[in-house]
Amino acid sequence: AMERSALLPFWYTVFWQASVTGMPIMRTMWMQYPRAEALFAMDDQYMVGSDLLVKPITGPGVSSATVLLPMVDSWYDAKTLQRVASSTGDAAGVTSLRVESPIDLGIPVFQRGGSVVPRKLRLRRSSALMTQDPYTLYVALDDNGKAWGELYADDEVTFDHERKGACGAARFTSDWRGGWALRNEPDLGAAWAGDEKEAGRRMVERVVVMGVDKVPGKISLDSEDLEFEYDAASQVLVIRKPEVSVLTEWEMKVTL
Repeated sequence: AMERSALLPFWYTVFWQASVTGMPIMRTMWMQYPRAEALFAMDDQYMVGSDLLVKPITGPGVSSATVLLPMVDSWYDAKTLQRVASSTGDAAGVTSLRVESPIDLGIPVFQRGGSVVPRKLRLRRSSALMTQDPYTLYVALDDNGKAWGELYADDEVTFDHERKGACGAARFTSDWRGGWALRNEPDLGAAWAGDEKEAGRRMVERVVVMGVDKVPGKISLDSEDLEFEYDAASQVLVIRKPEVSVLTEWEMKVTL
């Protein structure tokens, strides 16, 4: 339940994307990877949007499972944040991964390299109480050190997003080797454009970057250095309290 609640911003964004593009929220593997023939008959794993791969455990007493990962992308374990497969660039290729999946560990989930997945990590009694909670952005770098993702927000109650343009879509880009830890170029509806109060309700409290192969010299925002922690063993870097809104434009620069 905690994991589901944490991913509500991601689910909300995928539903919005479905309303705009017509693409399903939950997708068969062959829909996302049409050149990988080994996935055509697969009916026991699926994608949520384009960024999360889910392997449900459907049998009694099962403690491990085999996941098929498309080799055109790199993949990270969504719980441990460890890279579990690197990309070969082969759109038709698939690699298998045996994972432990006892009931206390939950369902195996993997984040695609090159994606940004938003979460909210504060445990609440209901989703309504999470509305103004800050976001944590999980950035999974691809093998070229890049990632891209969206985050959609509105008031989650009314139809003011249609009637008044009370909504916004953050668009995140990371190019680690190009000097951008993360940048945001949001697209705001008329009612939210320039609304500082609304922007203040949609803050980022943490950025988690996976696949960072060495500690950077510094990360800065508007010429101010940001605090970060780096774990060389897991290749995970965490930027804490950047004090930015998903509804405003900004750029975190990285010096390697």
